[in-house]
Amino acid sequence: MVSNTAPATEAAPTSLWKHRDFLKLWVGYSTSQFGGQITVVAMPLVAIIVLGASEAEVGTLGAVGRLPFLLFLFAGFWADRFRKRPTMIAADIGRAVLLLAVIGLYAADMLTLFWLGAISFLSVVLFVFFEVANMSHLPFLVGREFIGDGNAKLQLSNSVARVAGNSVGSMLVTAFIAVQVLIVDVVTLVVSAISCALIRKPEPVPERGEDRPGVFSSIAEGMRWVLRDSLIRPSMIAAGFYMFFYTGIEVLLPIWIIKGLGLPAYWVGILLAVGGPGAILGSLLAVRSMKKIGIGPSFFWMTVIGNLSLFLIGLATGPTWLLVTMIGLAQFLLGITGPIAMVSSGTLRMGATPEHLQGRVMASQRTVALSLAPVGALLMGLLAEGIGLRTTLLICAAGAVIPIIVLALSPIPRTMGMPEPQEH
Repeated sequence: MVSNTAPATEAAPTSLWKHRDFLKLWVGYSTSQFGGQITVVAMPLVAIIVLGASEAEVGTLGAVGRLPFLLFLFAGFWADRFRKRPTMIAADIGRAVLLLAVIGLYAADMLTLFWLGAISFLSVVLFVFFEVANMSHLPFLVGREFIGDGNAKLQLSNSVARVAGNSVGSMLVTAFIAVQVLIVDVVTLVVSAISCALIRKPEPVPERGEDRPGVFSSIAEGMRWVLRDSLIRPSMIAAGFYMFFYTGIEVLLPIWIIKGLGLPAYWVGILLAVGGPGAILGSLLAVRSMKKIGIGPSFFWMTVIGNLSLFLIGLATGPTWLLVTMIGLAQFLLGITGPIAMVSSGTLRMGATPEHLQGRVMASQRTVALSLAPVGALLMGLLAEGIGLRTTLLICAAGAVIPIIVLALSPIPRTMGMPEPQEH
C-alpha cells in the first residue's frame, strides 16, 4: 500500500511533450541508452579481441551477465516497497563506477575474463533494479491515459540509440581500444542520474505499517497475479522461450560474424546498427499500430514476423554482399517489429495490473521470462563449440517459433483495446 496524500502538482499536461517530469525522465533514459548501446558493441569485443575469449567463454560470459535477471522478483518487491526515483539514481551512479573499474583494470594490465564477468554481473544487477523502478514509475508519473504513448516514446529512444550508439560505437572501437570506449557510457549514466534527480513530481512514500506482508509474501502476491491473468501469463511464457533461444543468437552473433563468416570486426557494430532505422520506424508506428489493428494483434503479428526473421542469420552464406544482406535484413526486421511488440505487450501488462502491484507484476513476468536467458547463453555457447555455430544458430531460430504458437493459442490476438485489471 502507498499513501494517497501526495502533494498537488501543476495542471495535467495534454501531451507528453509538454510533461516536464516525463521529459526529464526521457532525456536521462535516452542519453543512458545511447551510451549503453556503445557498451553493447564494446564489451563483447573486449572479451573476443582484447582477452581472446573462445566460443564457450563468450557463452559463459553471456550467461554470467544474465544471471542477475533472476533478481527481478526482489527488485519488484523493492520497487513497490521503497521510492523508485532514488533507486534509479543510485543504480545509474553504481553502474558508472563499475565501468570505470573495467577501464582502471585494463590500464593497470589486470583485466581478465574473471574480472570482466564479475563486473558485468554487478552492473546487470544494478540495471535490473533500475529497469523495474523505471517501468513501474512510468504509470505513476504520466497517468493511465499516457501509458501507451510513454512506452512508445521510451522505446523510440531505445531505437534511436541503437542507430547512433552502435554506429558511433563501431567507429570508436575501430579508432580506439574497446575498453577505452566505455567512458562514453560512464558520462551518459551520470547524465541519466542528474535527469532523474531533477524530476519534481513528489513520489508518495510507501506506508510502513506493521501488518505489511514480508518479502516472500509480497513476491508471491505479484507472481499469483501473473500466473492467473489470461493476458500476462501467455506473454510471460512466450517471452521465456524467446529469451532462451534468442539469447543464444545474441551472444554468438559477434563471434559468428568474425570467426564463422570471416568478416572484419567492424562489421559487428555496422550490422547491429542496421536494425536501428527499422527500430526507429517501429517505435514511431507503435501507437498507430495499436490504434489501427489493436493492442493484442500488434503484439502477436510483430512477434510472428520478427521471430521468423531469425532464420536468416543461421542461413547466411555466400559472398560478402549476400552475408551482409541476410544478417542486415534480419536485424532490420527485428528492429521494426521489436518496438511494436514490446510497446504493445508492455501496455497490455500495465493496463491489466493494479497500481499497487505494478512493480511486482512487472518483475515477476521479467524474472520468469528472463531466467532462461543465462541458461540459453551457456548451453548455446557450449553447443556451438560442439556442433558448430551455424547449426546452433538454426536450432535457436527454430526454437523461436514456440512463442508464436503460445501467443496464437491465447486471447492476446483478439484483445483490441486497453484491458482493465480483473479480479483473480
